[in-house]
Amino acid sequence: MAIDISKKVLIITLLIFTILTASFTFTHNMQLSNFLELEQTDTLENVERVQNAVATEQSYLDYIVQDWACWDDTYQFIDDTNQDYIDVDLQNQTLAGINVNVMIFVDNSGEVVYVKSVNTHTVEEAPVPEKLLAMIEDGSLLTKGENDTISGFVLLDEDPMFIACHPILTTNYEGPSKGTLIFGRYFDDALLESFKIVTRSSLLMYRTDEQMPADFQMKIKNVSENPEKIVVEPLGENKIAGYFGLKDINGQLALLIRADFPRELYLHSKKTLNYMYFFLLLTGLMTGVGVKFALDKLFVSRLVQIDDFVTKVRSEKDLSKRLSLEDDDELYRLSREINGMLNEIYLAEQELKAQAREKKVLLDSLNELAVFVDPELKIIWANKAALEYMNTDLEKVKGVSLKDAPGINAPLVEDLNFEQIFVTGEKKSGEFAAKDGKVWFAQAIPVPDEQGNIIGILQTCWDITERKEAERLLHEKQIAEVANRTKSEFLANMSHELRTPLNSIIGFSDLLYEKIYGELNEKQTKAIGNISRSGKHLLNLINDILDLSKVEAGKLELDYREFELAGKLNSMKNLLSPIADRKNIEINIDVDRDLNTIRADEARFAQIMYNLMDNAIKFSHENGIVNVRAEKKGDFVEVTVRDNGIGIKDEDQHKLFKPFSQVDSFSSKKFQGTGLGLSLVKQIVNLHGGQVWFSSKIDEGSTFAFTIPVYGNNKNDGNDKVNLLDKELDGSEDSGEK
Repeated sequence: MAIDISKKVLIITLLIFTILTASFTFTHNMQLSNFLELEQTDTLENVERVQNAVATEQSYLDYIVQDWACWDDTYQFIDDTNQDYIDVDLQNQTLAGINVNVMIFVDNSGEVVYVKSVNTHTVEEAPVPEKLLAMIEDGSLLTKGENDTISGFVLLDEDPMFIACHPILTTNYEGPSKGTLIFGRYFDDALLESFKIVTRSSLLMYRTDEQMPADFQMKIKNVSENPEKIVVEPLGENKIAGYFGLKDINGQLALLIRADFPRELYLHSKKTLNYMYFFLLLTGLMTGVGVKFALDKLFVSRLVQIDDFVTKVRSEKDLSKRLSLEDDDELYRLSREINGMLNEIYLAEQELKAQAREKKVLLDSLNELAVFVDPELKIIWANKAALEYMNTDLEKVKGVSLKDAPGINAPLVEDLNFEQIFVTGEKKSGEFAAKDGKVWFAQAIPVPDEQGNIIGILQTCWDITERKEAERLLHEKQIAEVANRTKSEFLANMSHELRTPLNSIIGFSDLLYEKIYGELNEKQTKAIGNISRSGKHLLNLINDILDLSKVEAGKLELDYREFELAGKLNSMKNLLSPIADRKNIEINIDVDRDLNTIRADEARFAQIMYNLMDNAIKFSHENGIVNVRAEKKGDFVEVTVRDNGIGIKDEDQHKLFKPFSQVDSFSSKKFQGTGLGLSLVKQIVNLHGGQVWFSSKIDEGSTFAFTIPVYGNNKNDGNDKVNLLDKELDGSEDSGEK
């Protein structure tokens, strides 16, 4: 008998070891597969960065050609090909500055009006690609209407080229179209190298009209069917590559690009996984051997001794015999209690009942709803939480069909398909929204008997309403943060991009206005003056946008200085007097006698006053009055700007202090403005440690007021500069602009 039991123990030990080995192997392979999927996902994200870099370059060219094509000067140039346009705007440095190699002006008849080709690296003129001129002759690069544009690649003999074509319209995007403006930039090795640096990847590019390496040829079919698709494939043990295509202007595959990346993630994970796999196998083997030895010595041999004793007692029917075992353990206690077996059976029965009571107490203490039903879907048992939710007791609900039970049970029978569970024996779960608005996670678990036959289903329900709401709020918060950060970065980048050409426009227009290049007639002088004023207005708008983006990015700094308050207010009055004089508006300045100097950012204080006083003048009637008063209140100075103008409607007041928001609509607005002034006022005042507020009545005027510390922000004593990151903005006021 001892030999048989020992063999069984050995078989069990080997079986356990085999199961562990199979589990480890399955887990190893599954994890390895997960790492491969993770590597592929990471490669796709890296290749998408390369695609985005190429798309950004094309978008930039599309934007630049639209900016030039929709310009009154370009519109006029197609008619008169004036030399001033060429001398001022079509210099080599201009093309190099905007990263354009080829610029071609074509009229509506298909004739080339002007063409220029520049090497952007040497800023020297270069030959115009013959293939581009041929494509103009056959109409491939010519737009067909005012809304027609062409964008993509062209395979030239020199290099592939980004192409962007736009109809030539007025600055107001009005027609009729005078022709087509064509911009091109070579996709050369230098540009490819810049993409490598930006995306931190190794890139190879081949044209489809030339011989390609074997791996490119194998991928060209997949990419041709869908150029936007990324094909990822390992190149070996240490490198993985992603392939994607770029289309020409006709929608055909023109270029095939491969981005290579090291397989560090996969190799490191595989190595770690192998070490863990062999360690677990070794541990399992050693544990199996130890368990087998311990069971034989401590359990099997003594169990054989008990079996021999019981067999002998049964065969001899001699209950006077006693079994004596060594060690004070379970087997020893078993030998001591054999003669009291019948009594122990009774005690065991009582213990089972106690355990049943404990299980009931445990289940009743759960917050989850638990209901057990038989194959006919009749309720057999329900815990306390379920009974309270159904507003009944166990005796009343026992035997009732689950479909007829109150609460969420009836819909769950249909959603979880209880009848199917009895057939398949598979548990089911899912989320369910009840009529009262609560969200539940429900689970139906089949309960089998000893023969494996399903005797019922245990249904449990968890109330996950608060968790789902928290997940929704977190998701909305993340979306809002990403959108706000993206908007700030976009405004900052676009503002910087616009300042460079705008400064050039303002500079050249001022030179023309001052007649540096020669005399101008009255009409020309007026037009040049309008260009200069409009450019400066646009530059101020861009500066406001930059300030706003700095505020939202937490990078706006204050430069604290002590200055005379009355002098500063009078200087702002003098600055705005020409604007006020146009409407015969009187500006009054009133400063407390004991309020001489304050400590603040002088330039930002001037920016606050300019916006408030300019708004007061702008929205005042003819012959109106604007009163500016400054008085000391404790450690703060309170400045009010009051006008007797048009006032603000109650329904429009919520728009104040919001960026880009104005009271009058865009289509009907009478007053020039960007909607940024009051937003910046609020942010700058908050940054100083103050507050801003207003009051207004329609047709009676408005009063805007703010306070800032007289001696600077106390939280930043000893430091002349403060960053927005050190100051949390007060969001209690309404936002918008007058």
